[in-house]
Amino acid sequence: MFKKLLLLAMMFAMFENQALAIENNSNSNQGENVMIETSVNDYEAVKAELNKYLQAGIQGKSEIMKPAFHKDAIMYTSDTGNISGGTIQGLYDYIDGNPAAPEIKAEITAIDIAGTIAYARIESENWHGARFSDMFLLLKEGNEWKIITKVYYTH
Repeated sequence: MFKKLLLLAMMFAMFENQALAIENNSNSNQGENVMIETSVNDYEAVKAELNKYLQAGIQGKSEIMKPAFHKDAIMYTSDTGNISGGTIQGLYDYIDGNPAAPEIKAEITAIDIAGTIAYARIESENWHGARFSDMFLLLKEGNEWKIITKVYYTH
């Protein structure tokens, strides 16, 4: 629990620091808005990380998705009305403990990037007979995007 709270506090601090940096830059540019450009390469890189997640499910091998996730990533749901989840190891265990699911139909329905943060959404059907809505938060470290949070809903 402490690790989760620490991670959330660190994420808040990063967002706050980035907002202050942008505010300071705009003040130093005499009122001009400073925006960090998002390149097509960033969108393609985020898609590539999400596709690792999907390919791991299709092939039933968590090692395919592990490079896409930050080592301290978390996953949560509230399907039953109660929040449950924890470390991303739960997802790896699910993938490795179930057969490959080559029948998955999935689409990345949204990617939104602002500087070094990104949000993405995947809608998937027939993942072991279930339909999922997955939402991801990603952070860019250097030139690499890493999934830090996965929340999902099972339909």
